[in-house]
Amino acid sequence: MKLLVISDTHGYLKNARNVINKIGDRIDAVIHLGDHDEDAEFLAEEFYDIPFYYVQGNNDYSLNTPEVKMINVNNRKIILTHGHKQQVYWSYDKIAYWAEENGADAVFFGHTHRPANEYDGTVYIFNPGSISSPRGTNYPTFGIFDINEEGKMEGTIMFYIDDNNFMKM
Repeated sequence: MKLLVISDTHGYLKNARNVINKIGDRIDAVIHLGDHDEDAEFLAEEFYDIPFYYVQGNNDYSLNTPEVKMINVNNRKIILTHGHKQQVYWSYDKIAYWAEENGADAVFFGHTHRPANEYDGTVYIFNPGSISSPRGTNYPTFGIFDINEEGKMEGTIMFYIDDNNFMKM
């Protein structure tokens, strides 16, 4: 199962729309990790044939959007969160321990606008960066996370070069 993972759109949807238009037929779901959860709602309405999962960020105030969500994909448990409450700016230790304590195989988060794609053998840590306002990279980024039928997980961070070009980081 291929998941398109985006975060921190902050009201700017052009890049996200373009990615979904280009690769939507090759993904099974879209995950939005907060900071403008209403962007996820707009995209979910626009691309109604693709399942969407989304959580609140530190700049979101909707009472209907959860702060944390656990999804199960091919028998792998993935926690979705924005990451600000797990203090991801300082290190990934706290979020990794928190995910492990909650029985997760992977944790997806945003907040830093910086991509992360790490697996320590216990919990897969995945941050797609920001599709609209990157930090630490020259281009906006998004993620593709694949979980095969045997449960093997593989994350890929992609650069959004322009409307027609995406490139692996």
